[in-house]
Amino acid sequence: MLRSTILKRTYANIPLTGAPKVTQVNNITVITKPSVSKVKDVSLVFGNAGSSHENYYNNGVSQVVAESFISNNAEKAFTNGFKVNSSVGKEFQTFTASGADVSKALSMLQESALTQETLLNNFKAIQDKVVSKTINYESSQYAKIVDEHLHATAFQNTPLSVPVSGTSETISSLVDTDVSEFINKSLTQNTLTIVQQGSELNHEKFVELVSKLQLNKVSNTSTPFVKSEFIGSEVRLRDDTLPKAWWSIAVEGESVTSPNYYVAKVAANVFGSFNLVEPFSRKQGSKLVNDVLEYEIIDSFNHFSKSYKNTGLWGFAAESTKIQQIDEFTHFALKQWNRLTVSVTDLEVARAKQALKLQIASEESIESLAGLIAGGAEVASLEQQFEAIDKITAADIKNWASEKVWDRDIAISGTGQIEDLFDYVRIRNDMSMMRW
Repeated sequence: MLRSTILKRTYANIPLTGAPKVTQVNNITVITKPSVSKVKDVSLVFGNAGSSHENYYNNGVSQVVAESFISNNAEKAFTNGFKVNSSVGKEFQTFTASGADVSKALSMLQESALTQETLLNNFKAIQDKVVSKTINYESSQYAKIVDEHLHATAFQNTPLSVPVSGTSETISSLVDTDVSEFINKSLTQNTLTIVQQGSELNHEKFVELVSKLQLNKVSNTSTPFVKSEFIGSEVRLRDDTLPKAWWSIAVEGESVTSPNYYVAKVAANVFGSFNLVEPFSRKQGSKLVNDVLEYEIIDSFNHFSKSYKNTGLWGFAAESTKIQQIDEFTHFALKQWNRLTVSVTDLEVARAKQALKLQIASEESIESLAGLIAGGAEVASLEQQFEAIDKITAADIKNWASEKVWDRDIAISGTGQIEDLFDYVRIRNDMSMMRW
């Protein structure tokens, strides 16, 4: 077969994106971030919002605000050549307008996302819509529910324990004053960052457009930050009527400003992810994947490193129809975690670094960027991120794992047919091993 040199050069010349530019104007942070995968996205990022700034009585109010922004503006945006979206995270909320005309996008965001009266339009209808979505979520998205339960038990009675999705009970009990109070408290000017992503950006012109925004109706007083604290614990909701088991185990991870932020992410990618129905998953080469394939003990797993303002979670989430082999996979996974401290190889780390680079380059979403902004981390270019990842060695992974993973307390969550998931003490004992 002939190899095309044109094809080779196409792959070799994929451009990186250049450095983001940051400016302060009128107490607002303005960022332009070049991206080859975006077409002039303009986003408002509020770093004092999200579920961690809700409570157990108004949980889900962010989702109502997000749905209000989308529902009340979708038709108008389409008419003007835009697409609107709003996303909610643990520590942020974003409002995005995607389209070619940046000036019109900013104008629309000012009218729709920065004006409380607009966000309160059609409150009852929007509330009913969000309740319906949440009920469907609670009865079908078990992997995401396990993740929310993991946060709830790991960060008990602290801000990160509050679920992003809200609950159907709390959302149905909201009144419009709850929304109004949340907007005044969380969608504030002093925590606002305005981001433009795309190609051929003009930072100075964008800053000039932002400086003309009328923000007199936006509150400038925000609530103080409350730290979340990790505690080793578990929550299990066994339900044998479900077709499989979902479970997750994690230790405390790194914050977004930690010097070991990328070390933790590389460590997670040493084990990566696996899906039984995806052919590519069988060819990753990790020892954990080889164990899974040899004994056919699981349907899928994914290792993660989630980072927030002052803490994080590092671990895995798994699901399986082979409910009598849950304990085997858990044992294999934790023994591989032990190996991070003593025998992870340079080859494994090199493969993990390349996998992480691909992941970062493929996920240039406003959500991932907003998490960094909300946590107070520097917004870096792809080149800067790749440079930081390239510096990580096997010794760095071993040192980090010895401090953060070896013999550390864990958080466990699970639902479905989880009878074979070992008790907490036995799993906790697997966090260490005889080294001699």
